Amino acid sequence: MLALRLQRQHLATRTTPDRLLDVVERMVGIHAQVMSSAELQLAARIDGLRPADVRDALWQRRALLKTWAFRGTLHLVTPDDHALFVASAAAQEGWRSEAWQRWFGLTALEIEDMVAAIGGLLSDRPMTRAQLADGVAARLSQPALAEKLRSGWGTYLSPASRRGVLVFGPPDGRNVAFVQPRAWLGTRWSPREQDPIEALAELIERYLTTFPGATREMVRRWWGGLRAGLINDALRRLGDRVTPLDVRGSGGFVRAEDAAAASGASPFRGVRLLPGFDPFTNELPRRVEAVLPVERHDLVYRTAGWISPIVIVDGRVAGTWEVGAGRRGGVAVVPFDPWRDGAREELAAEVERVAAFLDRPLSVSIRAPLPGRS
Repeated sequence: MLALRLQRQHLATRTTPDRLLDVVERMVGIHAQVMSSAELQLAARIDGLRPADVRDALWQRRALLKTWAFRGTLHLVTPDDHALFVASAAAQEGWRSEAWQRWFGLTALEIEDMVAAIGGLLSDRPMTRAQLADGVAARLSQPALAEKLRSGWGTYLSPASRRGVLVFGPPDGRNVAFVQPRAWLGTRWSPREQDPIEALAELIERYLTTFPGATREMVRRWWGGLRAGLINDALRRLGDRVTPLDVRGSGGFVRAEDAAAASGASPFRGVRLLPGFDPFTNELPRRVEAVLPVERHDLVYRTAGWISPIVIVDGRVAGTWEVGAGRRGGVAVVPFDPWRDGAREELAAEVERVAAFLDRPLSVSIRAPLPGRS
């Protein structure tokens, strides 16, 4: 199953820079809470990619969008997938709960008014967070709302994003800025008149293409707390297009057309460096020895939702790595266990790829494997 995922995610065999949009679409979005990590996620899958290629797709060609999406976190998505996400997000709007409203101090009506005001203020001209906050507060005659909208977190802006009236625009220096997607993209973006469950089913089917074998719990986590009833409704809509699959005792799902590939994929042999927050890592089953030594779990999945950069050796999570700060900072690797012969040489080639992407030399230091597990 891991081998099939590596194939589907362009990690077993990388693709070329002209397929950048295809990779973002195949991954059903790239996690972009840390933009440098998003660029490295794409570089891990695309030979010869440069950071400027990603920025050009975002701000010049307007072929990608940056916005709050799955798990309420920032993602890079294609315009079509953004419209599909907006349609599906109507199935579960967390801000409608009384608990959310009490905690964040807004009523459902106030949130609706805020979303409408944001949609009315934004255009194709980027507006900074401060400008947007002041404009919304003035339009609604609620001065206290400006401080909430200035928050560095997306809590108060996420509802507008999920309604399809706000995405990120080119930054204004160090300040983030926002645009209205329909104005920013013109005819390349339009809302999808689609039943939310149908849209959700379409996204889950796409997710299973790239993350075959996912369980209901993994789908729930990928989306960000999706209710079990909605997952079941979406799976019913998919019908015989998906089929249950037992993966070492866990009840997962694959597309019916992938069932044979799931059981017959050739094991991956090689070394790969994946950056922090990589979708491959984030969507792995948790505390499964065949994937990652259980005793090392907390070195990868850390507090506050932080996902460490990982080393993959022959399809399994075999260590962590990080790049030191500054032009002279190198790559420090921590193996979880002793590696097979030849893996260190393959790691060196991976470091060279990262160095080429970052356009600076990178030395490599490899610690001794962590102490043996009890």
